[in-house]
Amino acid sequence: MLVFAASVFGTAFLIIGRHWHIRVTGDTADESHHKVHVGTVPRVGGVAVYAAGLIGLALSSRALPDLIAKILWMIWGCLTIIFVSGLVEDLTRAVPPWVRYLTALGAAVLFSLAHGSYGISSVGIDPLDQTLSSSIVRVGFFAFAVASLAHGFNLTDGRNGLCAGASILIFVALGITASRTGQVPLANLSYIMAAANLGFLLFNFPYGKIFLGDGGAYFNGAVAAVITVFVVQGSSDVSPWFAILVLIYPVWETLFTIGRRVHAGHPFYLPDNDHLHHRLLPATEPGPFCASYSALPILLLVAPFTLLAPYVADQTAALIALIVSFVTAYLGLYYRLRSTATTPVRELTAGMPK
Repeated sequence: MLVFAASVFGTAFLIIGRHWHIRVTGDTADESHHKVHVGTVPRVGGVAVYAAGLIGLALSSRALPDLIAKILWMIWGCLTIIFVSGLVEDLTRAVPPWVRYLTALGAAVLFSLAHGSYGISSVGIDPLDQTLSSSIVRVGFFAFAVASLAHGFNLTDGRNGLCAGASILIFVALGITASRTGQVPLANLSYIMAAANLGFLLFNFPYGKIFLGDGGAYFNGAVAAVITVFVVQGSSDVSPWFAILVLIYPVWETLFTIGRRVHAGHPFYLPDNDHLHHRLLPATEPGPFCASYSALPILLLVAPFTLLAPYVADQTAALIALIVSFVTAYLGLYYRLRSTATTPVRELTAGMPK
C-alpha cells in the first residue's frame, strides 16, 4: 500500500507540475510517424514507478537477511543503468536504439560479474544446456535475455495502459510463482513492482495524462527478466518454459516485429506503426472513447495466459501448449485486423501514447 501510494503521489506530482518540465519531458505527436496521439504529454511516468519501487525495496529489505538484501540491491543498482539510459532518451530523444541495447547488455553483464558470474544455466533442452556449462555463454545468454526483454517491453508501450497493464500481470504472476516455490524475497520484489505500476496506471489509463516513457518500459522489462531467471533457476519445480509463457506477450511481440520488418524489407530496429496495438485502432469505431480503451483487447488476450502460468509452472507440456495457443490467437487477431483494415492511421485523440 505504501508503494502504491508513493506511485500515485509521485505520478500526480509530475502531472500537476508539468509546466515546470514539459518543455523537456513532453512527448509531441509530430516528432515521429509512429506517434498516434496529439498534443504534448509528459513521458516520464517511469520516474514515479522507479521511485516508488525504490521506496518499496528500502522498506522490505530491512527485514531480509543481509546477503539476500545485498543481492536485491545489487539487482536494483545495476538495472538502474538501464533505467537511466531510457530516461536520457525520454529527455533528449538523442540516444540511438543500439546504444540503449548495448547499455542494457552492459548493465546485465555487470550484475552477472558482481554476483559470481551469474547466468542462465538451463533452458530445458539438453544440447543447449551443454553449451551453457561455459560461464561466458551462461553470462552472455543472461545479458542477452535481460537486454532483449527490456526492449520487448518498450515495444508494447504503444497504447494507454498497455505496457503498465501487461507489466502488472507479469509481476503478479511472478509473485505468485515465487511465493508458491518459497522464494519470498523475489515475490516481494514482484509485488512491489506491480504496486508501483498500478499507481502510475491510474493516470495513464484510459486518458493518458502521462506516459511511461522508455525509462519506465525498459526498467519494467529488465526487472521482470531478472526476477524470471531467478525464479526459474531457484526451484526445480519451475520449468524453463515457464519463462516463455509468463513473458509471452513482450517475447512474441519482439520476435514477430523483427520477422515482420525483415520480411517487409525494413530495418528491424527502426520503429513503425504496424504493431498489433496500431492495427486495433483503425478497427475500432472512431472516437476518443474507443481510442482511449484500445489496449483492453490485448490485455484481455494476454491475461489468461500470463496468470495461468504459475499454476502450470512445473508442467512443460502444458506450458508449451499454452505458448502455441497464445501465438495462434495473436496471429489470428493480427491478420484478421490486417485483412479488414487499411494501413494504420494516426488517431487524433489527445493523450494517446506513441
